[in-house]
Amino acid sequence: MPRGTYLTELEKGKILAFSEEQLGLREIARRIGRSHKVVYNFLRNPHEYGTHKKGGPKKKISPRSERRLINLASNSSKSCRVLAQECNLDVSRWTIRRALQKSPHIKRRKMKIAPHLTEQHKARRLEFARENMNRNWLQVVFSDEKKFNLDGPDGFNSYWRDLRREPRYFSKRTFGGGGLMVWGAFSIEGVLPLGFPSFRMNSAEYVGVLENILLAFFQEPNRNNWLFQQDNARIHVSRETRAWFQRNNIELLQWPACSPDINPMENFWGYLVRKIYPNNKQYDTVRELREAIVHTWNAIEPAMIANLINSMDSRIFELIRKNGDVTHY
Repeated sequence: MPRGTYLTELEKGKILAFSEEQLGLREIARRIGRSHKVVYNFLRNPHEYGTHKKGGPKKKISPRSERRLINLASNSSKSCRVLAQECNLDVSRWTIRRALQKSPHIKRRKMKIAPHLTEQHKARRLEFARENMNRNWLQVVFSDEKKFNLDGPDGFNSYWRDLRREPRYFSKRTFGGGGLMVWGAFSIEGVLPLGFPSFRMNSAEYVGVLENILLAFFQEPNRNNWLFQQDNARIHVSRETRAWFQRNNIELLQWPACSPDINPMENFWGYLVRKIYPNNKQYDTVRELREAIVHTWNAIEPAMIANLINSMDSRIFELIRKNGDVTHY
């Protein structure tokens, strides 16, 4: 039998019987076909035989090296090979990965996208937060633009690979396949109609979107104290655009640069993307994509809109707490 295999119940019974007959260890071992050492270990303590767990192989990474490894990996994008080199460990990258996976403090995560903030950006964001601590966000219209592709958004094509089957491939059309630029806005009263400008939208086209969609909203009664939110894209702050807002008496919320993380419209787009491209869905025509966007947009639940707007106080608080740095939103 293979070395290290525990005695069976039958073998244990035979050993006890032969032992009562006063046979020696080697004779017992010869009769049952096992080593005399295993017979000795059993007879030494029959009741506890087999209860002792065998120790595993010796650890390749000492506790000290493991602590250093975790410190080097902390919030780092270094590969397992680089970590092994910096720790002077002659082990495989899989050994490094297993050591990190055992730590309750280190988890592999996809790095979130965040704006690059200078100290000036942070100061302006902090100033914005302090100025709007008591803002009534129920009287703000949030807006943004986003591009939607027929082939789906970038980075949305992962899947669970079954090694027993042929791999799947994300088929992307050579020339992009087309798509849509979408302008959207919402307030506590619901979503505004969508706008579909061109990919090369200029100030004149942007003003046209505002004229056709936004103006009707602000011309309704009791909208004198409402604000409109937009980011600092060139077409948003151009002379032509600012003149249009002044002519129509629409007050703007002074938005800090590089601040998509505090705009709930970004979360709105993320929700739409998940609904429009389930299971890496792709679209054959721009018309089909447009219908999916409009349908999903109009089906947004009021509770979701309320949650996003109510989150503004938390965003402002976190902005102050982090001195204008990137928030987790």
